[in-house]
Amino acid sequence: MKHVFFIILLLVATMLPSSFAQDNTQVGLPEGAIARLGKGGINIMRFSPDGTRLAVGTDVGVWLYDVQDATVDPLFTEIPNFVDTLAFSTDGKILATTGIVGPTIQLWDFETRRRLSTLQLPKAFGLSKLAFSEDNKKLISIGFKEIMEWNIDKEQQILKKQFTDSWSKIAFAKDGKTFVYGDQIEGEISLWDPAKGSLGDVFKEKPKSALERFSSELFGRNQNEKRGPKGVQAIAFSPDGKTVASAHDDNIMRLWDTATNTERVKLKGHTATINTVAFSADSTVLASGSADSTIMLWDVRKGRRRAKLTGHQGMIKALTFSPSDNRLLASGSSDGTVRFWDTKTGKERSIFATGHPESINALAFNSENTTLYSAISNGTIQIWNVKTGTEKTSPILAQNDVFYAFAFSKDATLFASHGAKATFISEGNLQVIEWDPNKKTRLLILPTGNEFVTLPQVALAVTLSPDNKILAANTDNGNINLWDTNTGNNMFGWIVERSIWRKIEFSSNGKLLAAYGHKTRTQVWDVTTKREITPPNIKEAIALAFSPDGSLLALKRRDGTDLWRVTPKGMQIHKTIFPKKYRAFDNPLIFSPDGKIILGQRWKDKQYCIQLWDADTGRDLATFHSGHTQSIQALVFSHAGKILASGSLDGTVLLWDWEKIISKVKENKGD
Repeated sequence: MKHVFFIILLLVATMLPSSFAQDNTQVGLPEGAIARLGKGGINIMRFSPDGTRLAVGTDVGVWLYDVQDATVDPLFTEIPNFVDTLAFSTDGKILATTGIVGPTIQLWDFETRRRLSTLQLPKAFGLSKLAFSEDNKKLISIGFKEIMEWNIDKEQQILKKQFTDSWSKIAFAKDGKTFVYGDQIEGEISLWDPAKGSLGDVFKEKPKSALERFSSELFGRNQNEKRGPKGVQAIAFSPDGKTVASAHDDNIMRLWDTATNTERVKLKGHTATINTVAFSADSTVLASGSADSTIMLWDVRKGRRRAKLTGHQGMIKALTFSPSDNRLLASGSSDGTVRFWDTKTGKERSIFATGHPESINALAFNSENTTLYSAISNGTIQIWNVKTGTEKTSPILAQNDVFYAFAFSKDATLFASHGAKATFISEGNLQVIEWDPNKKTRLLILPTGNEFVTLPQVALAVTLSPDNKILAANTDNGNINLWDTNTGNNMFGWIVERSIWRKIEFSSNGKLLAAYGHKTRTQVWDVTTKREITPPNIKEAIALAFSPDGSLLALKRRDGTDLWRVTPKGMQIHKTIFPKKYRAFDNPLIFSPDGKIILGQRWKDKQYCIQLWDADTGRDLATFHSGHTQSIQALVFSHAGKILASGSLDGTVLLWDWEKIISKVKENKGD
């Protein structure tokens, strides 16, 4: 029988369970999905010109918040899009959006949320900035080494000019014509001259004074000075047009005088990469947000710091001032929150919005299937009401910048984690992260987050047995140890070749433990007899899954997947499936609750898809466009087997009606 592919149109799902109201969780869903949990990681934020709305561009679309009451409306395109560029028309009637996925610019009627037009771009990636002309008749876009002007009414491109480089940070002046360009590699900064149609003079850095040179030689250069000022990481143009602010690889900001193209002052204080900068509407205050989780407020005229704002638990991703209130600053962070600040007092006004985390790395349902837990890359946990799609109060965990190793128990009552602190360093257009792992691995009780037991070991990977009695850890000394979760005692273990790529997983019955990963040998042990049962001809795997009854082991490789029979006598190769070449991902790989279908991730039609294969024959059953804009990191079934949850790097979880998916597969097969 021929392979069956059914492409899921991104429309509001029909026949939804009555427990879900038609709210934000259902907007823009693929067919078969029940709800979207979360709004995606924050990329950019902009206030409407009258200051009454806040537009937040995320990894899955745009969310429009009412500033007064914090109510939110989603603004989705036909295909969820990674949105990192927003621009309002000067009268606030039109909002322009675009992102790195899909070669289009979307123009929206801001009041009705109706799409006015779509402007087709020549390429799918690289657009860096949008701006409206003062009369709102033209839209200027910069990207793909090109500057383009569009007639909004006619939806036509009217001008195209070559641009110097796609690796740049760009900020428009208030007039929508002049813009400043900062090179992410070399750090050159210059103004675009609209009259000449070319870049103007390069800004000139202020030379060090004799005292500064003497101090450097006498006391030695600090780390920032050693790295130098190269690489512009963020840039902003003051509303009055007099000042440009640029943040560089050395974590220092510079203020430039646009009349003379010279540096006025250096602003020092951040200890990690500066991701975003923004001027107040009156051009007197500059805000900078960093990977060090802090926001600095600077007096532009005096060239010195006014305040340091703390409260976010993750890197600052976006900043924007209200155009109608010079004291109101909005900040967006990788911790999933949008916060409002009073820049006069330096105090936080409120946690304005939540639900914008980044990178869902693991999922687990509680035993009643009423609650879903998600582990986020920034070292936090979200708790979701499955019935309503609303977020519950999350447990307070010891602060980490990342989960270095993590695992939920099958019933979501325990969470094992080993965290690390991160230092962010900019190198050209790349952001390098240096990790400082904690010295202990913690086992927490959910939903409280209280500590159950602490293990004096650095873990590179962890997993819990199905009965929650054993915690297995791949330690940094090259051992795989099994710990008694009640006592914290080390039961036994095996010596393996040290690898930071290794992952470990128990079989469904808890009798087997498998270790696998990129650039590391796949190994399987019988936990009851404490002996290794790995065949000598088993291959390296990038993903692994045991069948529900533990009789099959699926090992995904780059070019296919091997199925192994697990018997009392050992492991025997059953067959190789998925032999055709396709773009494979490291994770996830799971069996359906009845063990008849294998689910994995696939790249198809320029989208991230969920692929279904027949576990017996290896035949393709279906390919789902997942609705995620980035790689899927986790797939898990509810204990009743009726709901499939997918978690992604885009910061969202999608819930799927598994019975309807299976029904659709059978319908397409003609069964």
